[in-house]
Amino acid sequence: MTFRRDRLTWVAYALLAWFAYLQAAPGLVVPYLRDELDIGYTTGGLHVAAFATGSVLAGLTAARIEAAAGRRALLWGSAAVMAVGATGLVAGHVAAVTVGALFVAGYGGGLLLTTVQATLADHHGEQRAIALTEANVFASAAYLVLVAAVALVSWRAALIASFAVPLALFLANRHVPITGAPPAAATEGRLPRAFPVAMAMLFCAVAAEWCVTSWGASFAREAADVSADTAVALMFGYFGGVFAGRATASRLARRHAPQRLLALALAIAAVGFAVLWPATSPVQVLAGLAVIGLGLGNLFPFALAVTVALAPDRAQLASSRAVLAGSSAVLIAPLTIGALADATSITGALLVVPVTLALATIGLVATTPRGRSRR
Repeated sequence: MTFRRDRLTWVAYALLAWFAYLQAAPGLVVPYLRDELDIGYTTGGLHVAAFATGSVLAGLTAARIEAAAGRRALLWGSAAVMAVGATGLVAGHVAAVTVGALFVAGYGGGLLLTTVQATLADHHGEQRAIALTEANVFASAAYLVLVAAVALVSWRAALIASFAVPLALFLANRHVPITGAPPAAATEGRLPRAFPVAMAMLFCAVAAEWCVTSWGASFAREAADVSADTAVALMFGYFGGVFAGRATASRLARRHAPQRLLALALAIAAVGFAVLWPATSPVQVLAGLAVIGLGLGNLFPFALAVTVALAPDRAQLASSRAVLAGSSAVLIAPLTIGALADATSITGALLVVPVTLALATIGLVATTPRGRSRR
């Protein structure tokens, strides 16, 4: 069956890219905020944790909000809430304000992510893995744009300029029909027994990814003894690896099961960590970030595809639970790294990454039915 991208597909891709742009911003902004606000690793980690806490709340409430308001209202309303939160981050000059603003942005972003994922899953059915993987290619491209924007202009200008994306999409596509499941399917029904295991796998995969996404720049700054600007620039290697990995995986998803591709991504991420962790020079840091990005970038889309496929007739409910698991990981993992870094070092704290990769691998094995590893 030929995979078709219609207008709704492109709108979903663009909105997910904008979400990813703002989702990755806290990790890049923290080195600047640590200097501006004179805060430590733990308080810096609270910024990423606040975004994740808002997303956790979104995962708990998205299905019921959709049942009450409809998917169209939820889609565009969540984008507006995320923009309001990002505005607060830009305007804030004390940690309490910037942390609170990221909570609001995280709530709106979590609702947006849940709704986009559910829309793509419902709209493309059995080809959901292709749609979700392609959407995340655009998300990884947004990461590269973010790094370039922060490097070329101020980080505040880079965030404000991005608001043109959802505004233009809304004005041009507000009447496009949006695919949605029947209201009861959004909040009712039993998820399969394997679903909690899949959520745990997703949690560990996302935890590994966000340990590096959130603290990669800080690690680069300390390991290679470079400035904050140079450390952020080195993250181009990481996000470049994420983009290259997702672009390749979007083609492989047409021929291979997501379980197999997730296993490959976990292995590549482990190799990348082995290169990155002992690095002491900018060149080795760049190489390690690029390789680990190749693997980590594909953990979420394939873990999500595996998880949602367990309940294909309840995509919104499954997607909201997946966002809950992923957001919990984004909440816990970076904050844990920050606390460990204050107690030891950022290098020692990042040893959490191989542990989460190993646990995700165990979860993948447990949720992969025998005899169905190939499509």
